[in-house]
Amino acid sequence: MAALWAMCLTIRAFVHIGDFDVVDPIATIFAGMRFNGDAARLVLIVEAGIFGAIAIGVFARRRWGLLLALCYMVQVVMSHLAFAIAYLPIRSEWINVRVATSEGPMMVLITLYLWIRACDLIFDPLSIPADARARQSSGTSRRAPVRADCGAGDVAAMAE
Repeated sequence: MAALWAMCLTIRAFVHIGDFDVVDPIATIFAGMRFNGDAARLVLIVEAGIFGAIAIGVFARRRWGLLLALCYMVQVVMSHLAFAIAYLPIRSEWINVRVATSEGPMMVLITLYLWIRACDLIFDPLSIPADARARQSSGTSRRAPVRADCGAGDVAAMAE
């Protein structure tokens, strides 16, 4: 989906819809700021690059892909909040502020979902590759987990 969205953003940045001499209809919001015209095209290309990197990281099953997706979603939530706060005093922007604030809760839910799903994959020490674990354990004390069987199930204890 991230790769598809990257392609859509790239097409949107380069394809001109109609012949507009007075106003360039391309507009986007990034980091709480509104961009129009050529600046908006540049922002769309940067966003397409970010989504492309997320897609590559997820397809390659790399941790940085999830971290990048999580960081981008946090940026989206903060961008919506900053836009709403900055443009709320401007009466002519109330419609756009209303749209941004109505999208806000969904962006927060998506970010929380991504955090919940990715938290174990990002921060779980058992999901670290074996060579990286060996490098980490070489400098720390070598405590091996000991398993004891009991009627209730497995209980892991740390032996010193």
